[in-house]
Amino acid sequence: TTRADHLSVYGYERDTSPVLRSLAAEGVRFEVAYAPSATTAPSHASLFTALPPIAHGVVKNGRPLEDEFETLAEGLAAAGYETAAVVSSHVLSESFGFAQGFGHFDADFSQADVLAASRLWEGGVVEGKFYGRADDTTRRALEWLDERAHPEQPFFLFVHYFDPHDPYILPEGYDPPFVPGPREALKVDRTISFYDALLAYTDQEIGRLLAALERRSLDAETLVVVTGDHGEGLMSHGHMHHGVHIYEEGVRIPLIVRWPGRIAPGAVVPGPVRLTDLAPTLYDLLGLPWSESLQGVSISGALLGSHALDTERPVHLYRRHYAGDDAVEGVAAQGEKFGLRRGRWKLIEGPEEGTLELFDLEADPGEKANLAAREPERAQGMRGEIEAWRRAHTREKRDPAPLSPEDRARLEALGYAE
Repeated sequence: TTRADHLSVYGYERDTSPVLRSLAAEGVRFEVAYAPSATTAPSHASLFTALPPIAHGVVKNGRPLEDEFETLAEGLAAAGYETAAVVSSHVLSESFGFAQGFGHFDADFSQADVLAASRLWEGGVVEGKFYGRADDTTRRALEWLDERAHPEQPFFLFVHYFDPHDPYILPEGYDPPFVPGPREALKVDRTISFYDALLAYTDQEIGRLLAALERRSLDAETLVVVTGDHGEGLMSHGHMHHGVHIYEEGVRIPLIVRWPGRIAPGAVVPGPVRLTDLAPTLYDLLGLPWSESLQGVSISGALLGSHALDTERPVHLYRRHYAGDDAVEGVAAQGEKFGLRRGRWKLIEGPEEGTLELFDLEADPGEKANLAAREPERAQGMRGEIEAWRRAHTREKRDPAPLSPEDRARLEALGYAE
């Protein structure tokens, strides 16, 4: 839940990411990076498969990633890598297919210092924790590093931090590097300050993980990638959280890559890049073959400084389907939405809602002025691109596997189920 523009490494006024700033100085920072969706499971499925949500079928939380899709972890395991994942949210649990390819999959955040509430759901009571805390996540990741079954093998470790997510509760005893000021008297500003503090806390824990790599003499040979699955609304367009919008605050994410001795330090790549580009890029950097079925493309040339990225390369975005029976935290949502960024222009279309929005991101980065009526030819051309992309990539619809009562209850408790 990390929007790039609230990280100090991306120019934010509060110092929310000193660790990531140091990491970027030692590697490459991508200025413009996008998640394919503003929802957890679809973006993670795209991260691992290099396919957009409409192609792999995980179009919303609770939809499982089917075994037919090869994941990055499966590809690296087949190449001789020891693979492990440490996750901090029930949404990424094994029951939803996210353990594919991981020899070690740790979704046990029961020791995390977070609320374990009893929740009513459809007349029943659900007990337990729905997410973990960054300090516990780092602890579990370091335990795996110290107890690896095959330390002679190269490893792939996926560490998933959850903390910037609502309910924005700071860890007990954590002292943020900044304090609320007079403007935080307003509730929305104070809530944003808590979000920012959790970004700083997560940054601190990433620093603890990186320092542990150095103490174990693993840092010099380890390729490190830091990215996010989506952003957070923070009322930029009338919505505090995520999922319902694919405006920039919901889909612009950080992407920082460090590989000592292989990638020259300190570069900033304008982009744009897509989360679906990451898997083929890693295969490419590691000298491993990758399937042509992957719809992302390798951006290793941009990392190595040998090729510039095309600033006009298309970025497609997807908003999950909403039934439209109720407002989503005060925001009306009906059906799916699709987005396309090409160069400075971005189009968002909601077919069921009957909405069409065109923004000039260079002149209007906050997406406040809808130019669709003023630029009808451009808008129609981009609509045609979206329709062609949908026809080419939409997976045949199948009836989703039914969720267990426990999984439905946990998703409902996190606000993820309709």
